[in-house]
Amino acid sequence: MPAALLREPPVQSNPGDDPSWVAAPVLDMSRNWGPIDAMVGGTDYLRRNAESFIPQNPKEDDGAYRRRVAHAVVSPFTIRLAEQAVGLILRKPITLTGEDGTDLDPFWEDVFCKNVDGQGTDLEEYARKLTFSALLWGHAATLVDFPATEPAPNLQVERELGLRPYFIAVDAKQILGWRRAQDNPLSPLGQVRIDEWINAPLGEFGDKTIRNIRVLENDRYRVYRRGEGGDETSNWYVFEEGPNAIGEIPLAVTYSAKMGELTSKPPLLPIANINILHTVRQCDLNHALTVAALPILVLQGFDDTDSEIGLSANSAILLPPEGSASYVEPVGQGSFDAQAAFIQELEAQMSNLGISTIFSQLNQAETAESKKLSRTDSDSLLAILSKNLEASLQQAFNLAAKFNGIEPPRISVDRDFDLQTLDGAQVAQYLQLWQNGAITHETLLAALKKGEVLPGIDIELELEMTQQERIDNVSLAMPVTESITPLQEEEDEEEEEAEENNDQKLNAQTLEDDEDD
Repeated sequence: MPAALLREPPVQSNPGDDPSWVAAPVLDMSRNWGPIDAMVGGTDYLRRNAESFIPQNPKEDDGAYRRRVAHAVVSPFTIRLAEQAVGLILRKPITLTGEDGTDLDPFWEDVFCKNVDGQGTDLEEYARKLTFSALLWGHAATLVDFPATEPAPNLQVERELGLRPYFIAVDAKQILGWRRAQDNPLSPLGQVRIDEWINAPLGEFGDKTIRNIRVLENDRYRVYRRGEGGDETSNWYVFEEGPNAIGEIPLAVTYSAKMGELTSKPPLLPIANINILHTVRQCDLNHALTVAALPILVLQGFDDTDSEIGLSANSAILLPPEGSASYVEPVGQGSFDAQAAFIQELEAQMSNLGISTIFSQLNQAETAESKKLSRTDSDSLLAILSKNLEASLQQAFNLAAKFNGIEPPRISVDRDFDLQTLDGAQVAQYLQLWQNGAITHETLLAALKKGEVLPGIDIELELEMTQQERIDNVSLAMPVTESITPLQEEEDEEEEEAEENNDQKLNAQTLEDDEDD
């Protein structure tokens, strides 16, 4: 952004002017974020928020409940699924080309793509994080920003000073609200509010975390901060503001399950809910096994005023009046088997809800039809997210190009999601078709590349080298002939001419002799 104007905190009186106000659509979406937050936060998050996920049993005291919660461990089914899905979408590099056949400005590949956020993150890693966030929470955004300094006189000076646009990743939970420029569903966004947390220096060595509310509009931007004290009782004030040089809100959104403008629903929510149920059941089974696996010492003939039964190997149950002692162990294991079977069923459900058949954790073979249906479903989700990623990155580069005043590149995200590799029999069939002339050499190489037999091959280069090799082999197979120099060629012509003259003289002499006779 251009040069900023800093202000001191004023007195805030109207609560409707609170920039941290959370819009109703965001509150509606937040009801679906809890299970996703639990899966991302993992075991530690679930234990700290156990009352929201693991119910406390009737008459279960707090100590026993905490001990049961301590056995809860989140299995990373949902996170692994999201990571592998992102890996499929970005399994091939993002390509940048010039618009309409024009040459690509070297700035994009040599400078910008190697550090898109100003923190050393290249384009591939940034796109991976952006896609991961969009897949989990439903959408994510890229804020395109520019250093808040005086504008440079020209592009060369700007690059010499290191002034260039950069990307800022914005999660769905950071967007607090928005408004349209007009009361018209076709009008563009006129305002977006983003929640930010930054680290500011404190003293010579320390730092502190400060909350900012960034308000983006078509003609300007503002950054709000709390007043003195920085707590919830302090008023918000405009800490920084400035004009928007490009005339539009520099925000590009990536959707995985779009519901409306800046609204979505996590596509992996059903799997996250089953993952939580799996965690709860596994927690109960672990706790039951911990208690039941320890034999309890029963002492008869002893009286103990403590009625609480301690479930551990060092505790005993005292029963009067006859004296005897024995260890009590669980007789049946049916309840444990039922719990374990139910946990396996939950794992199978999560596996069947996986994005692609390659994530299946079942050991039995699948039919070709089931693989086809599963791959069709997964490709549809992956294709939607891939297209949205490509469109949002294109929009982000267009915005960055506006800040720089240069032509943007054309962004392309490969959509080859099928990881089904060719086996030996299929390779042999392709080779047979090529040898019989049913397919071309280029088609053969394309099939082998797609089937991961030759994954890194350059087909055009390989065809060119193969053709050259054939020419070289034909040349080597031809008989070697002596080379003739121009001088030798001239001497040969003179010898042939002399021989012809001699033959003519001989023929003339023979004719004269015949006439004399």
